[in-house]
Amino acid sequence: MTEAPMQMKERSEAIQRAQRALKALGEHPRSSKKELGHAREHVNACYSHASGEHVWNAVAQVEAMAERRYGVPSTEEQRQLVEASEDLEEPATASRGRAAEDRAIPAADVDRAPAPSR
Repeated sequence: MTEAPMQMKERSEAIQRAQRALKALGEHPRSSKKELGHAREHVNACYSHASGEHVWNAVAQVEAMAERRYGVPSTEEQRQLVEASEDLEEPATASRGRAAEDRAIPAADVDRAPAPSR
């Protein structure tokens, strides 16, 4: 049983993600040449493998290397943090916005200066 080849758009997205992770790894001052070479091999694998599973595994390897170097939380941890913050902040932000609108002075009243009397 052979897996179907990746679509061009999906492969492009995978390669971009792998290259971003490689770039981040290269910008870190404590990354070694050996580590960068290993990460580059994973990026090259994104170009050479036909199987989507192999390509995404290569992307995951490069991203994991960058995460370990930077101490970045995993994608799942980031998603949970975003969801938690959206649950807390959204209603408060919306209510503050409505309260500010209620307090706002109409622009027409502010711009008018009293007319000079003759």
